Amino acid sequence: MLEDFANTVAQALRTLFLARLLLVQNDATDAREYVSRIQAEIEAEAEMRRQRDPELELLEQEIERAWRGVAPGAAGSTQQRLLDRVEQLSLIDVHAPTGNRPGASHIKRAVRKFTRWYMRFVVDQLNSLHYFQGRLLRGMDQRLTKLERDSRLLGAVSEFVDPLPEADADLCAAVARRLSLVNKPVAVVSCGGGAIVAALKGAGIPVHGVDEMSAAIMAGANDGLDLRVGSPLDHLGAFADSTLGAVVLTQFVERRGIADLLLLIDEALRGLAPGGIIVVAVTDPSNRTPMEAELLRGSGLSPQTWAHLLAKRGCAIETVEVTGSRVETLVVALTA
Repeated sequence: MLEDFANTVAQALRTLFLARLLLVQNDATDAREYVSRIQAEIEAEAEMRRQRDPELELLEQEIERAWRGVAPGAAGSTQQRLLDRVEQLSLIDVHAPTGNRPGASHIKRAVRKFTRWYMRFVVDQLNSLHYFQGRLLRGMDQRLTKLERDSRLLGAVSEFVDPLPEADADLCAAVARRLSLVNKPVAVVSCGGGAIVAALKGAGIPVHGVDEMSAAIMAGANDGLDLRVGSPLDHLGAFADSTLGAVVLTQFVERRGIADLLLLIDEALRGLAPGGIIVVAVTDPSNRTPMEAELLRGSGLSPQTWAHLLAKRGCAIETVEVTGSRVETLVVALTA
């Protein structure tokens, strides 16, 4: 039956194409009449087939819905069309089709009538579940879209500001002195070329670094330092609870917003063993040039704000002044 239906549709499309070609070429009244007559015959044949087999109407509806999703000029992105499709399919109709075949339709109507009360109870629950699932998917899509947009914006801004310099000798020495008694692994995020990692390694501290930019770690990795490429947040999130001795937050945290930094603090605290240490080595945003202040507005925190946030998380705070370095103040947070 479906094969016959498909052949009929294909033949009708060929006929219409030839008729419309004739219309374009001749632009004659008889050509228009011919097209109208063919269309009427096709519609009459389709209606007759629908009456003989009601399932064809459902098939037509399915074809129409599928075509709307892939037709040239279909509105919205692929993701939005998929979400629209999920919402369309989420509503389950309790009324099953009965058709119009003699005898069978009466039996189907009777069965539908006697089972409707039960099916309605089940379907209402499923429809409620699908409704909230659809809302959840929409919300997740909006959040992901915002994250992607913010990420692109941050990448665009970074083209117009100078890259952050590598940690200088005074800063490296100050961090190494403060972490000299740590005997558990230390993570430096982000590590850049690995200057802080090298200083901690030289002090006999087990340490590794992570940076989002593979080019940044190349020189240090070639010198034998344990430098890794990856997202700092994902990197910290991969550690089991209470496995790190210390976390050094530097460089990239100067150019992240408060939402990312709060997540980073929580992941660092989760991964630290009792008595662990967080060292924040950043410059004060108030020291930026006017151009940097405008382009980087909303990113980075002052040492005083870092100390406030970590204190609110239950850490004991210590500040260490650094001389001869662009980073003037280290914030050292000791966990309970």
